[in-house]
Amino acid sequence: MAPWQRTALLLALASFVETLGFGHLGSFTPLYLQQLGVAPDALPTWTGVLSAASFVLGFPLAPLWGVWADRYSRKLIIIRSTLGEGVIFFLFSIAGEPWHLLAARMLVGFILGNTGVMYAMLADLTPRRQVAFAIGCISAGGTLGMSVGPFVGGWALGRISLGQLYLIDALACWAVVVLLAVLLRERRDRLRPHASTLDLLRALPRNVFASPAVPPLFLLYFVVFFGANMQMPFVPLLVEAVYQGPDLPLAIGGVALAAGVLSAGSGPLLGRLAGRFGSRRVLTVALGVGALAMLAQARAPDYGWLLVTRAAFGLVTGGAAPLVVSMVAAAVPDDRRGSVLNIILFPSYFAWLFGPLLGSALAAFGIRAAFAGSAVMVAAAAGLNAVLGRRAPEPERLSED
Repeated sequence: MAPWQRTALLLALASFVETLGFGHLGSFTPLYLQQLGVAPDALPTWTGVLSAASFVLGFPLAPLWGVWADRYSRKLIIIRSTLGEGVIFFLFSIAGEPWHLLAARMLVGFILGNTGVMYAMLADLTPRRQVAFAIGCISAGGTLGMSVGPFVGGWALGRISLGQLYLIDALACWAVVVLLAVLLRERRDRLRPHASTLDLLRALPRNVFASPAVPPLFLLYFVVFFGANMQMPFVPLLVEAVYQGPDLPLAIGGVALAAGVLSAGSGPLLGRLAGRFGSRRVLTVALGVGALAMLAQARAPDYGWLLVTRAAFGLVTGGAAPLVVSMVAAAVPDDRRGSVLNIILFPSYFAWLFGPLLGSALAAFGIRAAFAGSAVMVAAAAGLNAVLGRRAPEPERLSED
């Protein structure tokens, strides 16, 4: 196995364990809030605020992680994130009041930035023709964790408490820290910048705007994630509204599993189609179909309908982010690629902050309103991508080594 393949597998594992735990947070936080005494009519507000709180500290800190990764060590920055995730899950496991969850969520700001650093590390090691595939491995690991986590967690909650589940998540993260410390390798011949941290931060906007195709792709990345994240925290509440059976946690996990497994396979599927028909065209169609699937979720009359439409949304949109990232990688010169990929997720941080807040405001008119608003934004992303495709040619593919 080539070094880049081993690295891709290790980082995919780290991404899987990370999103496994955050899948539990996202799916079962409303249940946890109820256990902590939050009134039913306050659940949408608390759910949206907790989701958005993850990114309050993340905004000012996110660029620093990429800069420090370039200057010192990408490996250490990745390990820092996984170690911190374990701390957050541990704090959830011992929470006794709703504000304890808020404090733990605020700490997420100290662990952001690892995925972009993973992309940059792989870009250093991977043959150019394999960059999209390597990025897809990390994306698939994260998507599987986010989907398998709620299902396994829902099954486990029939046997253990939520606090015990979050403690297991913490221990899993710390086990991955050991694996990364022992097995993860960086390129020793990588040129490290000697400029100060402040100078490197000042250079980030120049690196992004140096390639005319990149800023519009960052905007597209934001709109895609904004639309997808408006409804994300409220999926458990919609499941609760349509599910009539005796095991609500397992039902929540089933919806996440159906969507996530298909979403994980969406990356390779859309990547193959993009190779034949072009990334822009495939992305526009996928987002358009995804908007229709989201609108169908907003109108779901029962659990079966929600399950099918959620799975359809995952199938057509799960590969959207890897497609945009691969287009960014293709548009950036070699000497700036690592710096840009370090901050590729920065637009999504804004989306993860403001999307749930807008979703929470819409949910005040009913949970389904958040899903209808999400459908509108995903459709807007499809339109924006189509317009960008007409105004500028698709970035050239990375040349092969």
